Amino acid sequence: MGKIKNLLKKSTKIGASALLLVSTLLPSLALQGQLIVSATNASTTLAPGGAVDTGNHTWGLKDFQTANNYTPVGKNTSGAGWSSSSTYDFGTNQANTGSWLPFNGAVDMTQSIRIVGTTLANSKGLFGSGEILGDANGILLTNLSSSQLSGGATGGNLGVGNLGSGTYFIGNNYSYKKTSIIVGSDYNTATVIAQGNGPGAKILSASSDYTANNNSTNLFTMEWSNPVLNSDGTVTGTISYLSRNGGTNYVSSADITVQKSMSIGFMAATGGNYSQMSVTVNEVTAGKGVQPVNANYLNSLTGSQLAPKGTAWKNSTITANVGDKIGVVAQGNTVQTSDNYDYFVPVAPTGYNFKSFTPAVTVQNFPVGTANPNQINVSYTPLAQSAGFTFNYDPAAQRTPTVPPLYSVSGVTDQTIVAASPNFQKNLAAQVPAGYYISKITNSAGGTSTGSTTDSTIKSFLAGNPTFDATASKNQYQIMLSAANQTGTVNFAYNSNVPAGAPTLPNDIQLSGLTGSDLNFVMPNISAGYVVSSVVGPNNVTYSSIAEALQANDHFVPGSNNFKVTISAVTQNGTISYNWASNVPGQNGVVGKLQATLPATTAISGLVGETIKLSPDTPTGYGIDKVVAPDGKTYTDSTTPGMTALQAAQAANPKFIVGPNNFVITLKALEQDVTLKVNVDQNSGSGAPTAPQPYTIATVLTGAPIDGPSIDKAQKWLNDWITNNAAGWSVKDFLDPNLVSYVNSGLSSAVTGAGGVAFSKNNVYQVNLIYSGSIGFSSVPSQIDFGKNPVVPVDKSYQGMLDNSVVVSDTRAPNLATSWTVSVSQSSPIQEVINNGVDTPVSGGISFMNYLSYDGKVLTNNPQVVHSKSAGEVGDTVVIDKASPSLFALKVPSSFQKVNSEFKGTLSWTLTSAPYKIEQ
Repeated sequence: MGKIKNLLKKSTKIGASALLLVSTLLPSLALQGQLIVSATNASTTLAPGGAVDTGNHTWGLKDFQTANNYTPVGKNTSGAGWSSSSTYDFGTNQANTGSWLPFNGAVDMTQSIRIVGTTLANSKGLFGSGEILGDANGILLTNLSSSQLSGGATGGNLGVGNLGSGTYFIGNNYSYKKTSIIVGSDYNTATVIAQGNGPGAKILSASSDYTANNNSTNLFTMEWSNPVLNSDGTVTGTISYLSRNGGTNYVSSADITVQKSMSIGFMAATGGNYSQMSVTVNEVTAGKGVQPVNANYLNSLTGSQLAPKGTAWKNSTITANVGDKIGVVAQGNTVQTSDNYDYFVPVAPTGYNFKSFTPAVTVQNFPVGTANPNQINVSYTPLAQSAGFTFNYDPAAQRTPTVPPLYSVSGVTDQTIVAASPNFQKNLAAQVPAGYYISKITNSAGGTSTGSTTDSTIKSFLAGNPTFDATASKNQYQIMLSAANQTGTVNFAYNSNVPAGAPTLPNDIQLSGLTGSDLNFVMPNISAGYVVSSVVGPNNVTYSSIAEALQANDHFVPGSNNFKVTISAVTQNGTISYNWASNVPGQNGVVGKLQATLPATTAISGLVGETIKLSPDTPTGYGIDKVVAPDGKTYTDSTTPGMTALQAAQAANPKFIVGPNNFVITLKALEQDVTLKVNVDQNSGSGAPTAPQPYTIATVLTGAPIDGPSIDKAQKWLNDWITNNAAGWSVKDFLDPNLVSYVNSGLSSAVTGAGGVAFSKNNVYQVNLIYSGSIGFSSVPSQIDFGKNPVVPVDKSYQGMLDNSVVVSDTRAPNLATSWTVSVSQSSPIQEVINNGVDTPVSGGISFMNYLSYDGKVLTNNPQVVHSKSAGEVGDTVVIDKASPSLFALKVPSSFQKVNSEFKGTLSWTLTSAPYKIEQ
């Protein structure tokens, strides 16, 4: 057996691409319930899903000895042919050839098979010896059809394994191997059973090796025995091959599992060595191999399986012998004489017309698990149909629009509606008026399809009524349109003028109702001081009230059902009124004169919540004493620290409220400074003095009287200032606050002339000074010394010595010069003092009061005239010359004399000239 390894390489490669020609599973072959048809030309009508059997399933010797029952194929077989009615010459007398003689029919592997004959291998090489045989000769059993065994090849890889695992070689394998020129060659032959499978090809069984006789006829017997049909449709049995050489039988057998129908034939192949080979068939016992022929019923429009009324017409199965020609004909037509068997096609179902069928098929064998090539297609044409949809509204719907017109779709029997009209669902939905949906579709039998939306209802309808019916009336449908639920929102908003801080708006109101149903809502309460100013309805029209908006939009419509309510603040009113405080001069019996009229009441207004801006009319000279605010409280300058009465009232009542917004303001008189301003005419003389700061005559309330003492005090201040600071200057006139001039009169006249009370605005009185010359002391003594004198026991009298002369200087214009006098007085008497830097008088010490005299007259604190002139005189007048004997005398009684004591006193000099009085 080890010497037959080249068998699978030598065997010819036949139909190398055969396994690529098929890919799908073989339909199950019905073995029961078949109608057996024995006639050569049957007239049976096929039934969808039914099965028929042609019968005549046994092969005889004559079948295997008929050349037309074979289709020779292979490489380099031009010399092949039948040498007799039972012998076939393979034409293989050359290297690397293969010749394959497949039988057109197939054998039934469920039955025993026996083939008896002879083979011949004749090598015409060196000496014609069998030792140079290099061939294979036998039977090939395969699951391939004869039409798939084509295009045989030559070369170094001619193994039968290339035909697949379902192919078996059963016969003689001749082998030759030359080992030495001297010794010769080894050669051997064996009876083998081999299985192909590409690289997995293998020899299943082999006889013992033997030396084959060259140019001898070998009797062979091939048998298939003990076949068993397996549950999966395969058959398991024993295959054996007997070859007689030189009177000795060489047998090989193996158990194999094959499909029920197998192709069979004879083959021969050569490698590097070759011989003329032939086969003679003498005996055959076999059942015919059968395969199913499928008669498929198709819809000519779609090309898919015919399914009248949704029930698929399954294919009819015709069990026929491999090699038979099977066909179909239309009802009433004659059969085809060239066919082995013809069958009438089924009568067209309602709604269809018969159209055509494919040509008859010659039944082929094929591997299990691959597509069945034995197919006949019968086509039926569906008739035109029209589906109509009539619309109606749900009786409960309100305010419905016009009913849509009939909608129709054209197609053919059993065609799906969506295939006839790809946009059917979209187009049907487009017929539905806005705000409604298809809630129910009723067919002619009363069956209904429902849904919660148009799409879901149509999908439900298509699921239950997917195709056009063959009966026109059954393609008519009633559609119910129901109102869809509509929603809306009532939204509230303040208009742009509503002040910040307004109350919280009402929550949105959600609306819901069916299209066309009544629409209404209740306006929620809004805060006092606010009103609905406008409403924009679903129709986008603006209304002045909720009622108007609802009247124009009284039912739900498809799309928007929204209301936009605008709320505005209501204008609030108030007043600012005034009264006088109880202490205001000039009213309610208070002394004085009012300087203003009480302001009139004014109106204020603003939106509720708007900031109140107060601008009270406060007369000049008066201020706000207190404010009574809308909250009823009284506010003063001390109510809120850091705020005036008005600020405090406004802070507590900042915005307009619903109701009264009244403010009552009480006015008080403000304090006024009544002043005297000195104006110096700089152009009326040289050396003008600097004007003093204005003098405050009095501080009183507006309208209050200016008292006389204050006026007199101011007059004295003026006189003194002129005397001391404005020598040579005099009063030209006085001006009151109204600039009325008063000449040759005093301040009192100006105040009285102006009314005598404090004004609200200007309370400045003015005095205008002009230059008129001056009179005054140009020199006065600062000391009169009575000397240091010894103490003596007698009364003494001493004359005082002046350190400066008394001189009066008069620069007044002649027309202004008046008489004048000089007086002297003892403002403090000469008395004993302690010389401690401040000359403190000695308590209980000596006083010379009434002992000092001038020109013989005792000096007191009353002025004593020492000189006078009846008329003014420009120039200096020496009243007392310090160089002349002094007229001042001091009498000193002896009792006043005291050792180591000092005495001091003070004299005052007075120059008087109307209207001036000057003291030194």
